[in-house]
Amino acid sequence: MPEAHNRELFSLLEKNEVLKARGYSFAYDADGGVIIDRAGHVHGIWSHDSHNYAWVSPDNSEPKFRTEDVRSAVLFTVVVLAQE
Repeated sequence: MPEAHNRELFSLLEKNEVLKARGYSFAYDADGGVIIDRAGHVHGIWSHDSHNYAWVSPDNSEPKFRTEDVRSAVLFTVVVLAQE
């Protein structure tokens, strides 16, 4: 089931006009998580366990943010990346 959640998040991130305009791209990591990249630099990784989406920044090994809602995950991504 996490794969379906990750695919849904991937699709919403890919369609987001703000992220597109800022040049972000998306890919899956080996575990099926969603990597957010711009110009060859990873800016964060989303993954889903059986309950939550978890955001891990490239400079951390532990999640900095968790949410059960895919739309909250997208909003968090836009807000965080808009500051960069």
